[in-house]
Amino acid sequence: MNETERLREELEATRRELADLRSRVDDAQILANMGDYDWHIDEDTNSWSDQLYRIYGHEPQSFNASYERFLSMIHPDDRDAVTAMHRQVYESGGSWTMTERIMRPDGEIRYLATNGVVIKDETGKPIRMRGTCVDITERVRAEAASEELAASLREWQVRRRHAFEINDNVVQGIGAAVLSLQLGDLEAVASYLDRTMRAARGMMGDLLLDKVDDTPEAGSMVRSTAATAGTTPAPGTLPPAHEKVRVLLADDYHDLRELMRFQLERAGFNVVGEAADGLQAVAMTSELTPDIIILDLAMPKMDGLQALPTLREKSPDTKVIVISGFANGLMADRVLAAGASRFVEKGVGMDVVGLIEEVVAEAVA
Repeated sequence: MNETERLREELEATRRELADLRSRVDDAQILANMGDYDWHIDEDTNSWSDQLYRIYGHEPQSFNASYERFLSMIHPDDRDAVTAMHRQVYESGGSWTMTERIMRPDGEIRYLATNGVVIKDETGKPIRMRGTCVDITERVRAEAASEELAASLREWQVRRRHAFEINDNVVQGIGAAVLSLQLGDLEAVASYLDRTMRAARGMMGDLLLDKVDDTPEAGSMVRSTAATAGTTPAPGTLPPAHEKVRVLLADDYHDLRELMRFQLERAGFNVVGEAADGLQAVAMTSELTPDIIILDLAMPKMDGLQALPTLREKSPDTKVIVISGFANGLMADRVLAAGASRFVEKGVGMDVVGLIEEVVAEAVA
């Protein structure tokens, strides 16, 4: 064998070894779902491995991944972060690691963990950026699913705790009030109901407040349906004492409206209308211009806090008394700042007649 043949065989052996090495590297990258790149900055040519093309959703070696083409495949929300990182390492040198999202041609979003290093020439000028990209989409999705499961578990635990609190603080109190009523002990009935209402208001505050200043906003108390209950007694007929004072009742709880009407008409007030939601309250106020509005906060269509400024605008001389299941400390300041004359907690001791008398007396004083 002459020298030329020997060199030819060595060259062929080297080519086979390189091809074998390239094949093994490609197989390894496929298994790891990882690709590598080598961007020549001045020429704007980017050598991508076959698997990196696949990760981006393209056929291997189907285009030159110029910087502009590369950026076009980065998720729009991540492009600024990617270019900022590249500018930083271009100026300072060194390596970097980051996670970015890419968009495949079919619209699928994938997550890549990318690392790279800047290569400089003998003068210190950056001439190449090279590194690897690992597709971590499945890991990101698994972590998101795990977090969602953990959040669901926490939510279930919170609901379970709230169910026990409702039993301990509300159901038990109402049960004790019913037994006291059967025994004819009206003082005990009032005491149990008062404690139950205070406990329920405390639970509402705990459920609504994530932060100290996180009080319900206007619109957040709109109910999907009106509150319902049993039947109420028909109002009796007693001599009127305040027949000139015109009252509008706005509460989605039908039985409570009936009971308040019964109370007010017994005292001689003229109940001119009943609204079951905030929109009805606004419309009836425009039509009837009542002297007093008794306004609930949590109602369908428009809550009381939303309705209050419009009610004051439609009928500036009308006085608004807000009654609510929310605690005084939670909502009173906001309601009064919006133009209400009073804020009163629903429950034992709520005297609608006395409230109206106070507000009317203040208005004529």
